[in-house]
Amino acid sequence: MGRKTARITDPKTLKVIAHPARLRLYEVLVAGGPATAAQLARHVAGAPGSLSYHLRQLAAHGFIEEAPDLGSDGRERWWRAIPGGVRWSPEDFEDSPGAREVAATAQRVLTGRHIDRLEEWLATGPRRWGPTWASAARSTDTVLRLDPDELRELGDELDAVIARWANRPDDGSDREQVFLFLHAFPIEGSPPVGRSSDQPE
Repeated sequence: MGRKTARITDPKTLKVIAHPARLRLYEVLVAGGPATAAQLARHVAGAPGSLSYHLRQLAAHGFIEEAPDLGSDGRERWWRAIPGGVRWSPEDFEDSPGAREVAATAQRVLTGRHIDRLEEWLATGPRRWGPTWASAARSTDTVLRLDPDELRELGDELDAVIARWANRPDDGSDREQVFLFLHAFPIEGSPPVGRSSDQPE
C-alpha cells in the first residue's frame, strides 16, 4: 500500500495538509477507506473538480495514493490513504518566520477540526449513538503543576497508553471508531517555580 507517512519537517509538505478541505479529505479516506472524488464530495464541501485537485496535492506529498485496482473503468480515479498518520513538531519549523507561520497555521487548522468534531458530538452524538455510548464518552480537564521535563514524561506515558489501545488485535467485537484528542500546555496563573511575579521576563 505504500510507505508510512514520516514525521513532517518540510514546510511545503505541512502546508499541503494545513488546508481544511485537504485535511478533511485525508480524514475521510483514513476512516472510510478508498473512494473517488465524487464519493468524497458527499462528505467534503466542494466540486469534484476542486476536490480532485486537492487529492492530487495530497498524493504528490505522500499522504494518499491512487488505487487503480479498484476502478471498474478508466474514468474512475480511486484514492486511498497511506497509513501512518500526520505528525509534526513546531521545533522543526523554527528556521524562518515563514516556516513558523506554516506550522502555526497547520496547528490552527487541526485544532479547529478537533473543536468541530467535539461540537458535532455535543449537538447530535448522544441522540445518534444512544445512552450506552453517551455514558462511556469522556470529557475532562485539570490543571497540573509540572516542569517541562515532567510534562514531556506525562506526554510519553499518555502516548504509550494510547499506543497500547490502538495496537490491540481486532477480535471482531462490536467496536466503533472513537475520536480522542488531548492538549497539554502551560497557562497563566501562579508564577513558575523559581521565578517571582515581579521578575522581568
